[in-house]
Amino acid sequence: AVGTGRVPVTDCLLVRNVDNLQRPDEEYCYPTDYGHARCEPWDQHLLPFCASFTGKGSSSHPQVPESCKGLWITREEPECRKLFNDEVVALPWCSQSWCYIDPENCDLPFSESYYFPEYHLWYSYDTCNSRNYFEIWNMVQLEMCQRFSVVEKPYMIMWLSCWTCAFLQQVIDTTRKLEEQQDRLGKWQQLYLGIQLLVLVTETYANIKRVPWGHGDFWSNYNLYVYVFINSSVFIRATMMSQVVWDWYEARLLKFPVLPFQIDGKGWTDEMRAGLLVCIFQFASSLGMFIVISLTHLLPALVLYYWIFLVVCAGLVKSRLWVAALGLDPESRFGRALVMGTNSFMSCMGVQVLVTCMVRTYAGEWANGYFGPLKNDFLVRRLDVWYACHLGHGVSRQI
Repeated sequence: AVGTGRVPVTDCLLVRNVDNLQRPDEEYCYPTDYGHARCEPWDQHLLPFCASFTGKGSSSHPQVPESCKGLWITREEPECRKLFNDEVVALPWCSQSWCYIDPENCDLPFSESYYFPEYHLWYSYDTCNSRNYFEIWNMVQLEMCQRFSVVEKPYMIMWLSCWTCAFLQQVIDTTRKLEEQQDRLGKWQQLYLGIQLLVLVTETYANIKRVPWGHGDFWSNYNLYVYVFINSSVFIRATMMSQVVWDWYEARLLKFPVLPFQIDGKGWTDEMRAGLLVCIFQFASSLGMFIVISLTHLLPALVLYYWIFLVVCAGLVKSRLWVAALGLDPESRFGRALVMGTNSFMSCMGVQVLVTCMVRTYAGEWANGYFGPLKNDFLVRRLDVWYACHLGHGVSRQI
């Protein structure tokens, strides 16, 4: 049974809430029986995510012929099908069957309509023996952006972020020349360390508060938080700072106390001091949440996708050799920046992919096979989505 109020306009069902992130003002002509009474892959040949329009007009303003409007079955006629080309790399939910249901008479999982929130409609993929990838892919991108300023970064953006941080650190490192002691961290470096830690703790607390812990079951909310955390600037910057600490250790700048003497006192070696700083940035900056995430998501991922971990480790071990192979000195300031940027990227990418794959596995994407979560993680890192979230309406504070 379908709720009331979903009234088609002439022979089109006008939909205006398809993509509020990238296309907030566009509307589309959908079949008049969209989602009604039976299971079908309703979205498979529809704009803007699952197909492109080849007729008159454009994908954003298509001029659909009158003969191709009306019921869904009309769109399946050959002369109409050729107007809508399926995307070569379509999102997983495009081919999944679903239907609108009566929530009072459905004992399978269902969700409130995303396209028609004002009409109190409810849809279900489980009723049609399908996986609800729609919430994981489409709706989550808008929700993650609006509520948390988070979307999965394209690999190119992550690579640029890591290298920018690495070279910025080398710029800050030059401030030691303004001080008399060159064998320890300068005051500006220690100030930079303190500011980064304060910002990370503040953002961690803010993200924890944004998760709707009082709604739904705890595990789903926790899995949501893990997704937010691992794709947020908190994890990225914390991992980058751990690589900065390692650079300080390699440059022999940790021979003297960095923290207050109550914590970092006599008898501490360079290794102990480096380990303490890494633990502070990687674990304390997340208020201990990354310890829990490591147990629930990272460790299982290391078992399931151990080869990703081995590839990342090999890259970390070989990074200095790669820089040397380019004819550069890994101990020089430029060489240190290259090593730090490469190691930061591989660490961030490796851990993020592993944890995100477990988030997706817990959400049911394992049903698509062993490589299903990996494939989906690769496909969702879209530059256009990242741009729309962080730069489409000005620079995001999370960028």
